[in-house]
Amino acid sequence: MKLSRGVLLLSTLVFVGALIWVGTTADDQVPAHFTGWGQIDRMESKSSFLLTTGGIGMLLIGFFASVAWWLPKVPARMVNMPSRRMHEYWTTAEHRPELNRKMAEDFDWIGSATALLLAWMVVVSGSTTGDSVNGWILVAPTASFLVAVLGYVAYLIKGNRYRIPSD
Repeated sequence: MKLSRGVLLLSTLVFVGALIWVGTTADDQVPAHFTGWGQIDRMESKSSFLLTTGGIGMLLIGFFASVAWWLPKVPARMVNMPSRRMHEYWTTAEHRPELNRKMAEDFDWIGSATALLLAWMVVVSGSTTGDSVNGWILVAPTASFLVAVLGYVAYLIKGNRYRIPSD
């Protein structure tokens, strides 16, 4: 198993574990939404929260996990690359399998980060008492997620991951 796939599996288990933890320990009503600085602005029943958040989370994780299956079916003309030359190289029959593999791994990493952020938000919702939380409990992980994902995307675009090998 590739490391990226193992990390996606592990982060999915963390997300499912967070849902189970909230399901077994939280009150009947849990915060379902917070303002940008931690004020609770919507409560839901625990079952509604778990079904909605769990369903959305599993759909997202399923999307990331299924890239290796559906990407080979995407026509080459629909694959977007940073330059025409890179597109011509990576979408040829000879190089497309490697492109598919690399992109599936990249989506595994982004999916892992997404699952961990969702798990964090589930834990915050399930453990919140009172009418607010410290805003940094929500802002810091979200900002870290955005910086990490945008940094990874910048690496993919500007780095050597998809650079055309020298002949």
